[in-house]
Amino acid sequence: MKELVLNKNLIFRFIGIILFIVFFYYISDALAPIIISFILFYILNPLVIKLSEKQPKGLNIPIQISIVIAFIFASCILFLLFKFILPPLIAEFKIFGKNISHYIENTRIVLQNIRIWYAGYSIPQTVDTAITQSIDGVIKTIVAMAEQTIRSILIFSSKFIQIITIPILTYYLLKDKNTIKKGLISLAPSKSHPFINRVLDKINNVLNNYVKGVFLLCIFIGITSTIGLFLLGVKYFLILGLIAGITEAIPFIGPWIGGVPAIIIAFLSSPILALKVFMLYLCIQVLENTILVPKILGIKLDLHPAAIIIAMLILGKLMGTWGLFFAAPILAVLRILYLEIQEG
Repeated sequence: MKELVLNKNLIFRFIGIILFIVFFYYISDALAPIIISFILFYILNPLVIKLSEKQPKGLNIPIQISIVIAFIFASCILFLLFKFILPPLIAEFKIFGKNISHYIENTRIVLQNIRIWYAGYSIPQTVDTAITQSIDGVIKTIVAMAEQTIRSILIFSSKFIQIITIPILTYYLLKDKNTIKKGLISLAPSKSHPFINRVLDKINNVLNNYVKGVFLLCIFIGITSTIGLFLLGVKYFLILGLIAGITEAIPFIGPWIGGVPAIIIAFLSSPILALKVFMLYLCIQVLENTILVPKILGIKLDLHPAAIIIAMLILGKLMGTWGLFFAAPILAVLRILYLEIQEG
């Protein structure tokens, strides 16, 4: 009898997972603004709390005014970025866009020269073909990922309704977070209220630490990469630093994705410069993994790397580039839900 009940539970869980995946697939287009709103919520919420809490911890400013101040603060930062960083960044993008075909062709020539060099070592034809296909595959993958990322940003930017919902949703999350939580709990039977409250607290705790931690890491990696590339004299250091900062949010493979374009561009100028750039990124990663990640990220997601990679592949298919960035926190939420349901 116990085995029968256990099998039924497993079947119901499996059906629930299938239904969730189907539901997730159909709402995937609407997830980006919702997730971005939650990211902004976790970034701005500490400031709102500091402003709205009663003294002596806070300034005891009304919550609505506190949120407006937080929005103004974020807007000022964006304004400074647009005023001082965006113009040179756009200029670099224009120059880079004109020269990208030239760089790709130069990369192919360099790789072809490498092929000619190792051809003298009597490498079997099958190995030579595999190396050639791998080289071409790497180039095509890098170009495709860059194009897909730019296309995803442009497509999202063109959806005015989705963009305008982000600050509105963020405002209500900041203003009514406790009311929203109570409303979600009230939808369930009263006997399950402690269980749901515990689950929501765990999810909030994990996401809060993860979003703030990754946000700080992205800023640190972006700034240090930009400064390092500038000091080394690498072209397009602003673009490459921006890429490094953004891709830092992608688990495991993000830092490598961010480093490859810089190494390639440096290599086209000088192999020695490429080696210096490689050492720069290696030093940054060692510093990040040994010192910054344990201190900044705080509570870990407690997820196996293989599970995160599989989630990235699945969500990348469903959501495009956004899925790579959001895979880890979404999987962490699903893990908390599964474990709590299993224990409950």
